[in-house]
Amino acid sequence: MKQVQLNAYGSADVLRVVEVDTPQPRAGDLLIEVEAAGVNFSDVLRRRNTYFMPTPLPYVLGAEAVGTIVAVGEGVPAQSFQLGQRVLAILPHGGGYSEYVTAAAQYCVPLPTHIAPADATAIFVQGSTAHLILHQVARDIASQTVLVHAAAGGVGSLLVQLAKLAGAKVIATGSSAEKLTFAQKLGADAAINYSEANWPAKVLEANGGEKVDFILEMVGGDVYTQSFACLKPGGTMIVYGAASGQKGMMHSEHFVDENHNLLSFNLAHFVQHKTDLWQASLGAMIGFIAEGQINIQTGDTFALSDVRKAHQQLEDRQTTGKVVLVP
Repeated sequence: MKQVQLNAYGSADVLRVVEVDTPQPRAGDLLIEVEAAGVNFSDVLRRRNTYFMPTPLPYVLGAEAVGTIVAVGEGVPAQSFQLGQRVLAILPHGGGYSEYVTAAAQYCVPLPTHIAPADATAIFVQGSTAHLILHQVARDIASQTVLVHAAAGGVGSLLVQLAKLAGAKVIATGSSAEKLTFAQKLGADAAINYSEANWPAKVLEANGGEKVDFILEMVGGDVYTQSFACLKPGGTMIVYGAASGQKGMMHSEHFVDENHNLLSFNLAHFVQHKTDLWQASLGAMIGFIAEGQINIQTGDTFALSDVRKAHQQLEDRQTTGKVVLVP
C-alpha cells in the first residue's frame, strides 16, 4: 500500500510517498481502507518538529481518517463493528496518510451514510475541538461576545457557526479579505484583519466600543499578546494552539490588573481521559450536520501524491475550511 512517511524534520519537501506492507489489526483494532484523511496544522508543526509533543521518526502523519472496515481484530464486539461498515477513526499516534490504517476500536465511530467522507474528516479533530471548547471550557456563551481568531480555518469556521448557534455575538479575524468574507458568510457579525497594525481597535469598534467576553486563540505570537487589549475585565481567553509558531509574551499584569482568565485546550486529553465527553461532542456534531444546522467547510482535496502541495498551502495560509487527502 501507499503511505506518506516523515523520515526527517523540515519543509514540505521531506514528505515521501512510499510502498509498505498493509498492516494487520491487533487485538482491539480495526483495519480501515482509507477514503479520506484530514490534514491539520498540527501535522505541519509535527513535520517541522515544533509541535508541543515530540514526534518520533520515522512517523506517519494523520490524526483522523474515514474509511471502510476490511478486517476486525480479536476482542472487538461483533455488535459494535462489522466488515464493510464505514467509520471515522481518530489516530492519537498518527497513521492517517495511508491507503490502509489500523485504529483502536474505542477511537472509532460509525459514520452515517449521508455524511460524505471528506466532510466527516472535519468532525473528529476540528469538530470535537470546536464543540468542546465552547461547551466544556467556555461553557455559557449565550448573549456574550466571542472573538474567534483564524475564523476561516478548519476549527475557526466551526467555532463561528457553533457560537452563533449558541446565541453569541461573533467577531471573526483572518489574514486576508477573502478569509474575512468567508467568515461573514458563515454568520460572523463582524470580521477583522489581524494582519493590520490597529486590529484590536477595530475589534472594539465592531463591538460598539466595548471589549469582548471571550477570545478563542490559536495563532500565537503578536496576535496572542495584542489580544489582551480586546478582552474585558473578567473576560476569558482560551488558547488551543499557536499556528504561527511564535511564542507570545505572557505578562502577569494581563491577568492581575483586569482579572483576566487564561484557559487552555488539548483534544488529546479529552480523547484519552474524558472519552465520554469527547464521544458526546462527536454525537452532537453529527446531529448538527444531519439537521443542517452546521455546514462543514471542506477546502481543497489532494491525492496522497500531492501531500507536499497540501502542506505548503496550509502552511502559507492559502486554505479555508478543512484540507483533505484522498488515497
